[in-house]
Amino acid sequence: MSTIDRVAVVVVHGIADQRPGQTVLEVARLLCQGRDGAPPYVQGEMHDVLVPVEKLGPGRGPLQNTSLPTQPGGAARKPETARRRPGTPSGFYQAQQPASAGTGAAGAESQDLKWQEPKRHDPKSRDLGIALNDYLLDRLVLPEGDALYESTRVSLRRRADNRALDVYEMYWADLSRLGTGGLRALSSLYQLFFHLSTLAADVVDQVALGANGGRAWRLLQRLHAWMAWLMKGPTALLQLAMLLMVVFGAVALIAPEFRGQLLAAAFGLGSIVLMALAVLAWLRGKPGPARWALLLLLLAATAGSLATAGFALLDYTWVPRIYFGASALAVALLGWYFVERYSGVTQGVRVLGHLVVLATVVMLCVYGKLLLRGVTTQGEWMITAALNVGEWLLAAVLLVWAVFVAVQIAALLLGLWLGRGRDWAARASLHTSRLALVGSSGLFAVLSLVLWSVISFAAGGAVPKDVLYEPIVFGGGYRSVEIFLESRVQILGAFFTPLVLAFGLLAAAALLVLLPSLMEEISPTTNVDARGARKGAAEWAQRLGNWLVGGVRLLGTAFKSLVPPAAIAGSLLYLAFVLQQFALTTGVGSDLAAWLVGSLEMFQGETLVAAGKWLAGGALTIAALGSRFTQTFGRLRVAIDAVLDIDNYFGDPPNGQPPRARIYSRYASLLAYLRDAGYARIVIVAHSQGTVISADLLRYLHAQDRLQGVVGGLPVALVTVGSPLRDLYAERFPLLYQWMGSREAGFANAAPAAADLGVTEWVNACRSGDYVGRFIWTPDRDAARFGVSMVGPEGRVAAQRAGDRTEFCLGAGGHTHYFSNDAVALAVEIERLVAGAGAKA
Repeated sequence: MSTIDRVAVVVVHGIADQRPGQTVLEVARLLCQGRDGAPPYVQGEMHDVLVPVEKLGPGRGPLQNTSLPTQPGGAARKPETARRRPGTPSGFYQAQQPASAGTGAAGAESQDLKWQEPKRHDPKSRDLGIALNDYLLDRLVLPEGDALYESTRVSLRRRADNRALDVYEMYWADLSRLGTGGLRALSSLYQLFFHLSTLAADVVDQVALGANGGRAWRLLQRLHAWMAWLMKGPTALLQLAMLLMVVFGAVALIAPEFRGQLLAAAFGLGSIVLMALAVLAWLRGKPGPARWALLLLLLAATAGSLATAGFALLDYTWVPRIYFGASALAVALLGWYFVERYSGVTQGVRVLGHLVVLATVVMLCVYGKLLLRGVTTQGEWMITAALNVGEWLLAAVLLVWAVFVAVQIAALLLGLWLGRGRDWAARASLHTSRLALVGSSGLFAVLSLVLWSVISFAAGGAVPKDVLYEPIVFGGGYRSVEIFLESRVQILGAFFTPLVLAFGLLAAAALLVLLPSLMEEISPTTNVDARGARKGAAEWAQRLGNWLVGGVRLLGTAFKSLVPPAAIAGSLLYLAFVLQQFALTTGVGSDLAAWLVGSLEMFQGETLVAAGKWLAGGALTIAALGSRFTQTFGRLRVAIDAVLDIDNYFGDPPNGQPPRARIYSRYASLLAYLRDAGYARIVIVAHSQGTVISADLLRYLHAQDRLQGVVGGLPVALVTVGSPLRDLYAERFPLLYQWMGSREAGFANAAPAAADLGVTEWVNACRSGDYVGRFIWTPDRDAARFGVSMVGPEGRVAAQRAGDRTEFCLGAGGHTHYFSNDAVALAVEIERLVAGAGAKA
């Protein structure tokens, strides 16, 4: 064998808290494992490789039948990118609509926002998965930091024939994952619930496209779009404003003797910043009156800031008023900053966010003026003003949430009605949207209550006991701040206790089903050792697989039958609860309020109130651990990463940087780099979410006759392990993954084929306890599918083979540890593809 016959292996990691270089080293170690006493690969070296990344544009291949509509005259119409206005459909849905004839450029924007009938044609003739890829790639504005990808290469040499083997890493976690630190993880989990409601609306848009629309479908889309906006818009922004009131109240607790010095330091620093801005405005501004006006404004602000700093040090009689105003200004600037950051990742919230912050600060100043004569201390003044505004914000949150659950009831009932008589793909997609919607709203309510439990317990202990407060919206009579805050948490917590109980029961059932697999993650079974299959390994693999299949089936049935009625019942109870609260506050409908109080008592409990203190302590502990979060609560981080990866994979952020498009551009650039490096063939080894990325990209390029241009005609083989393509993506998003076909006809006739992806062979391996993904082609009725695949005396792996497809089970195990020492069969299959052997029937 010639030494020129070099082979490249591309390793694509999956869902987990992966570090750069981790998976590629695991695969290299597996290949170097000496099963006969001598390592099959020698002379290993590790190198850093710099790969220039070029944006992968949308294709115009033969399957491109969903290209962007054009204006008369051939000018391309720029579609509405996403849900910028309340109740509007996704940008992807709008991109599939035909442009209306006779509309000029001035009317293009308004035309985009109209709900139009989709193009009338057979839904099976169009591929929504390819259309979504085209749309996201067209949206991509490649960030400057993505222009160069630093990959890891492990260079090995095969002992048997001296063939050079280079193992490259395709790392994508930095384009999709959480930042470091516990506080960042908690905030990302909180924000995830907003994204899931948008994902639910996106799925409904896909169903409407597949169903060729109609008035009822457009109404369902509107309902889901409004819920997505209510969740990410008013609900999130009002809670942000409440957090700003917490900051304002916390500033009031600073000792009086330090306030003047703090004001002087803050305004002194502000004057330096304003002077720097003035210099930049003069240097970078365009000559003209506007330049001079801005310069004079900034210089005046600088002088005013310096004067205020000196005034705060010289005249202490004005310090309380200046301190109040400066704190309100700081809250306004902090709110502006967070709204800008939030609007960078969420559509349609910038204007509303700034209005909410502005209204909050104005209310704060108004209450500050009204309360000035009736307070005795600075702290009482600021804390009372913050609580007054906070009560109105809480009332607004309760009302917005009431609107949300009312719309949710209508959407659930309409979705169930529209699902009648539809095919399996439409019904499964609607069920996915219901799960995302109900799961996000329920968990968001619980997490919000835990968050405010933390804040209330902390604030109640920090505020002086002699500070009294008279509620203006909820309740009446003078009481301490601590008593008021605790009563609010108890009332809300008592009502939501049944919700927590329901989630607790579902979580306990899921934990019972997944417990054996989770134990495999902690202490994995060694299925194969030097002497062959270990005693009892095959039986345990069979029992583990059957337990997981049966449990997941029961959970799926329970979710499908219980989630809609439970969500509707819970929504009705919440509406009654809100009505009760406002009837008691306003005095309107006192008889109705009394009846509601008695009726709702049976649904309330104190469990959540007591549990909130423990959850509060746990949340603070996680946040305090910071960068040590992954070492102490790594399993929780993996679960958050998994959901975020799926959500981000379908995401269309307003900054023009969809994670999927960024990953595709990096991946395609790496393949092009290998094309020019003189390799004889490429073997891709992917795990978990990496299998979805790899299969989607390869199929996308192949379907549009672009794959050969990217790889330069090199043969490409694909190895997938722990793939969620069948069990998750094809089950939950069937309209986007119709190309996966069916496996019910048996392995020999199952789809898809390797040729459908443009690869020479596709090998899939799994472990029987993998709760993310297992078999792609082997049907569930195959009783012998869960075993321990062994290597025969002739070096052939015992596996199911048909044409260009191979599949086998490595034995018991969870979703990780696929490249451990007992994965002998997997190592042999990778070596076979490296050697260039074709599939054998």
